[in-house]
Amino acid sequence: MRDRFDYDKFAQELTQIKVPQEQLVNARLKSMNRYHSEKRIRQRIWQSLAIVTILIVVLVTSIRVSPALANSLAKIPIFAPIVHMINDDKGVQDIVNNQYYEELGVSQSKNELTFTLQGVIADETGMILPYTLTAPFDIQQLDIKNIHLKLNGEIIPVGLGYGWYHGEETKVIEENFQVTFNEPINYQGAQFELVIQVNDQQQTTFSIPFSVKKPIAKAKVYVVNKELSFEGQHITVKSVSISPLRTGITMALNPHNTMRILGFEDIRMLDERGEAWTTIQNGLTATGTLLDGEATFYLQSNYFREPKQLSLAIGKVVALPVGQDYIEVDFNKNKVLAKPPLAGLAIQVNDQMVTLHAPKHSQDKLSAFLGRAVDAQGTEFYSNGSSHSGPKENQIVQNESYDLKGIVNPVRIYFNYYENYLEGTEIIDLPLN
Repeated sequence: MRDRFDYDKFAQELTQIKVPQEQLVNARLKSMNRYHSEKRIRQRIWQSLAIVTILIVVLVTSIRVSPALANSLAKIPIFAPIVHMINDDKGVQDIVNNQYYEELGVSQSKNELTFTLQGVIADETGMILPYTLTAPFDIQQLDIKNIHLKLNGEIIPVGLGYGWYHGEETKVIEENFQVTFNEPINYQGAQFELVIQVNDQQQTTFSIPFSVKKPIAKAKVYVVNKELSFEGQHITVKSVSISPLRTGITMALNPHNTMRILGFEDIRMLDERGEAWTTIQNGLTATGTLLDGEATFYLQSNYFREPKQLSLAIGKVVALPVGQDYIEVDFNKNKVLAKPPLAGLAIQVNDQMVTLHAPKHSQDKLSAFLGRAVDAQGTEFYSNGSSHSGPKENQIVQNESYDLKGIVNPVRIYFNYYENYLEGTEIIDLPLN
């Protein structure tokens, strides 16, 4: 039989045990502090994630409404090219908001220069490639001597435009390459390589490999085939194609028009709220030429919107009478053979140079007045150098130089632009359904 347990004696022994009250209190305090500290850390982590998400949206929005913020962020290399894009094209704002922009951060360093391809925006029509070039010395005098894009090791024919820094002393250049495909490419398994040669003393060449991981968004195409009329001159809007990078408006001219349409200074896409997407300010504005009767003009993109209604508005049509849309010159004789009777227009020829004086009215931007040239045997060519001066006393002076090797006089040079507008604005509702 087991001995009976003496609870009274056990309780008395317990009371005689010395308990380290101070250490116990300290341990309890440490436990509570650790609990609250871990709780704060967890809160901070979730708060940080939320703040980063919100910051991206707020950042993109604030860049557009706050020039001061945009200017500050533009000084940070990783942000600068994106800020430039958002400022120039609000379609890029939607691209960033919808996480269609793909970060790359691929760098290569040579001869104390570092080129970084920051990211890529790609669609069926082409790419935007934001980049930075840095050095421990002033690089404001550097420029790009050669650039091309390779696909799976082969150079592909693309339109390639780029911005470059020309200003005060700088050690960082941040800009974007604009790539336009001549025809659609297959992105599946595509390995790209951007090759850039800089005109420094060493002729430094960077080869930047990259691939596009994000799925390529398919363009939204609307067949329109609607004829518009401006002072009796007929233009057919054939189709509208909306991709993430740009909206393409394909237009054809009636061959029986008595005026040659040179271009459009007011093309915009409007939704049901009246918000407008206008022509691209810094990048590709058109492909093809209206001189051939058909061209595609590019607007900012509203691809990531779901408008209930979408309209295309076209106005400020630039045109000259057929037969008065060119000048004819003889470079051998330094003589102007024919020019249209436009008020204030003066033409001079000096060896390989054509100098044009034209009045400046309301237009703020400088446009190239002269475009395609055709010699006596039908050979087509273009200016190989251009310069502008003015406006001075409401006059613009434009110089165009030509490589005349193999050219047979006389030469006819067609106007690419002249400030002469047809009246009216036409609006088309797109068939969204």
